[in-house]
Amino acid sequence: MNRENLKGVRRTLTRLMSLGLLVGAASCDTDVVNPGPIESDFLDQVASQYAITNGAGRALGDALNWIAYTNSAVAREVHPSGSTGSFGITPEQQRGELNDDEVGTQWENAHRARFLVSDGIRRLQGVTGEEDFDQENLDQLFLYGGYASRLLGEAMCNSVFDGGPPGSSDLHLDSAIAYFTTAMNSANADIALAAQAGRASAYQQKGEWGNAVSDAQAVLNADPDFSYALPYFDIGDDNQGNRIYIAGDANPYKAHSQIFTWIAEYNPQDTTVIGGIADADPRVAWQVSGENGDAASSCCGLIQWFPQQKYTNDDAPIELSSAEEMQLILAEDALRNGGDIATAMGIVNELRTAAGLTDLVPETGITIEEALTFYKREHAIEMWLEGRRLPAMRRWNDAGDTESTLQPLEQVGDGDQSTGSHLETREFCFPISRAERQTNENVPIDFEPR
Repeated sequence: MNRENLKGVRRTLTRLMSLGLLVGAASCDTDVVNPGPIESDFLDQVASQYAITNGAGRALGDALNWIAYTNSAVAREVHPSGSTGSFGITPEQQRGELNDDEVGTQWENAHRARFLVSDGIRRLQGVTGEEDFDQENLDQLFLYGGYASRLLGEAMCNSVFDGGPPGSSDLHLDSAIAYFTTAMNSANADIALAAQAGRASAYQQKGEWGNAVSDAQAVLNADPDFSYALPYFDIGDDNQGNRIYIAGDANPYKAHSQIFTWIAEYNPQDTTVIGGIADADPRVAWQVSGENGDAASSCCGLIQWFPQQKYTNDDAPIELSSAEEMQLILAEDALRNGGDIATAMGIVNELRTAAGLTDLVPETGITIEEALTFYKREHAIEMWLEGRRLPAMRRWNDAGDTESTLQPLEQVGDGDQSTGSHLETREFCFPISRAERQTNENVPIDFEPR
């Protein structure tokens, strides 16, 4: 859950600007001077260390922006309101499909972030002995590497490394764990703690519960209010703003709504009160706009536009790790590996109480399946619109859980487009992109994701 005062965010993160054409500034001088290629050796100098790290962080932000938005649609954290343009949700994604010819940007951005980290670490480690070298900056780069690799491991069906053959997405999680472990040695306590939190979630996604619980508990012991988020920017450039907010903003997209989502039922609001905010649970707030979405949707024609209120500006950060996530790890472990309903529901109630809620869940007298339903609802609330719901669904599907433990309006429907979530199917991960298949001779064109 994003808070007003997020710890560990590098507010000074800047965009790595590429060097291009130099244009004369004189009013009548239209000559263009091309300085030619920039020598890559420049990046091997200590003067480039901050640009390298900030560039990798910006690339991670780009990747998270696209992946979080798309999987929020397939996980039904938002409902498409009809737009299929650059900030819209395609008809296939509206049905729950993730096809290889529609995920190129997500695939390329995520792998670009991974490459910039690995190449940057190689370059910075070559200048570690110089007087002006900043070890904390390198530690930050390892932290970005952990989160970039976790993003790939959670979101992608398969791994591909630099033109190699397809492998398990767990290989990206292994890389994440290695990056996080190195960053945990940082003298900067914020970096070290964010790395341990990231590692806890990577262990969880791999099913290494003992390690996940150990890391999660250590984070909570160190800082029970811990939060680490990735910043975005309000500078008039949509590519650097929070994509979920921009896509759902009134001007110009209105690309998604909370109508037909379980959130609108769980957190109700009188839809005749224009401007009213549904905030009985402030973690999943949405607004009654009195307007329709920007286009007709495939399921429902014009639909009412109920914008989310978690992100309210272009520069709203997206949380990468939090104390609440660490508590959820402990709760899921208690249920899945110990059958301990009381402990798990006790954690859920702690989270609800901290959010100011009084409608608590039962801690006794319920079945494991009922407890999982309460737990998964709380997971959805705490981690809403952070790009983590679909990976969690993937993990639960792999564990053999049925969709009956999800909220009804996030379940795949029965094909009747007049009722339910309007999902006809659900892909749990992003396949290898069409471009990668066509250019990488080590990936068979008919390769089936797993």
